[in-house]
Amino acid sequence: MHSEKLLVPEHWKIALGLLRALLAAVLAFVELHPAWTPGSPVAATYLAYAAYAIFAVWWERYDEGRADLLRLIIDVIILLVVIANPPDRYGWLAALLFLSAIVSAVVYHSFREIVLVSAVAIVFSLAAGHDYPTAVAPVFVAGSVIAIVAGLQKEILEKRLSHTMKQTVYYRGEAEASRELERQRIAADFHDGPLQSFISFQMRLEIIRRLLDRSKEAAVNELVELQDICKKQITDLRAFVRSMRMSQDGSPTTSVRQIAEDFQKTSGIALNWNVGDAMSGLEPETSHEVLQIIREALHNAQKHSKATKLALTAERRDGSLVVNVEDDGAGFPFGGTFNLEELELMRMGPESIKRRLRTLNGDMTLESHPGRGAVLRIRVPL
Repeated sequence: MHSEKLLVPEHWKIALGLLRALLAAVLAFVELHPAWTPGSPVAATYLAYAAYAIFAVWWERYDEGRADLLRLIIDVIILLVVIANPPDRYGWLAALLFLSAIVSAVVYHSFREIVLVSAVAIVFSLAAGHDYPTAVAPVFVAGSVIAIVAGLQKEILEKRLSHTMKQTVYYRGEAEASRELERQRIAADFHDGPLQSFISFQMRLEIIRRLLDRSKEAAVNELVELQDICKKQITDLRAFVRSMRMSQDGSPTTSVRQIAEDFQKTSGIALNWNVGDAMSGLEPETSHEVLQIIREALHNAQKHSKATKLALTAERRDGSLVVNVEDDGAGFPFGGTFNLEELELMRMGPESIKRRLRTLNGDMTLESHPGRGAVLRIRVPL
């Protein structure tokens, strides 16, 4: 009830409360006029209802839906009293009270309660045995039909709203999970790249500090090497920054060309690449992750394989994107061909690439020939 009432505009609640108070006052006046005998049970009931209705207008803004069902029950009881004790020449009051109660049921309550109010009013009016309840029964029937249709529509809209809200919560959770994965990815990238250079830089500085007390010539040689490390660090940082915005700079094919050209320029290793249109039309998230995998595979080959040439190819095959990175370097310490699941069990292979493939529901095959190179093959479903 409370969640449904939150959807009711404030001016609707005020209007319904004022309508109830007005009908209650008219009902009390009609019952008392002209005899003005407030001591009768029916008159006392109507006076109490009028006082309650006026109080309910004020209380409506404070109860936050807790008394909605109680108000509906009171309205139905008063309606039944009016049907059982019809005021002379004022049979239309029963119709107005019914319409007020049924509108309140549609606005505040569920389809089941709408049907219940309609059925009770119609059955009681037909069973009362008076002439005027039977006369206003068509009003009850027509109002009930309209209210039931409105209640069904309201229930459908509420289900759609509930579904939409659940989807919103789900997508919000997915977005938060994606942000967390991106934070982890950036942290891993920084740890594998620039941070390692900083650590090496710090260690060399400590060596130079110690050498200054023993051999200035050796310290100078270390400084020269440190300068080379610093240049490499700058290159790594530039590559890291480029990788953060790589997927936003043109098409994936253009990004692959940028990665390949930057790799050859900074590493001096010959790279032959052929991707064609294989990466066209990818989802932005998929494209970004595949580009990062390619960049990391090339970086790992440069850093660990001692290769002199590499080959990069990409193609679409059997509903998947297949990317191969092959080098002629030293290979991995182990030999053989292993898939992603086997590499996970043996805790071998490039961790950052494995992590990205898990987010893409992809697979990889690592073929290692110690001393003769390696082939990394990734497969991403489209």
